Amino acid sequence: MTKQRDNRVMLITYADSLGADLKELKTALDTWYDKAVGGVHILPFFPSGADRGFSPKTYEMVDPAFGSFADVEAIGEDRWLMFDFMVNHISAQSEYYRDFLEKKDDSDWSDFFIRYSKFWPGGAPTQEQVDAIYKRKPRAPYIEAHFADGTEDKVWCT
Repeated sequence: MTKQRDNRVMLITYADSLGADLKELKTALDTWYDKAVGGVHILPFFPSGADRGFSPKTYEMVDPAFGSFADVEAIGEDRWLMFDFMVNHISAQSEYYRDFLEKKDDSDWSDFFIRYSKFWPGGAPTQEQVDAIYKRKPRAPYIEAHFADGTEDKVWCT
């Protein structure tokens, strides 16, 4: 099949929703949906600490349970691809966050994390600001970061 710029369906799916992994996803697409599905939006397939993939540990590899980037590329040979790259999500188990806890402002990844003390005037949001934030918990979204130098700060987390 050659990619066509026509008005076919863009399927949104997890890597393991139409089979156990990306290879089985490709087989299902080729077998059952070849004429209907022109593109696939694959939800997070990176190794993750939680949230069904939305808490990635790294963006540099596909979770081995799902396959590899070669499997993603194989799906893309015949279909348009889209996938989530959540620059505002990262796992507390990631090398980026661990490095941030170790080196704080000297970490190459420090700009990935919003520290309350640096972002909010006075070091914290007002109750009015907290009320304006869409959140799953009644308080402002944060975790307490415990840095290697013995200091602590609240870090934005949803």
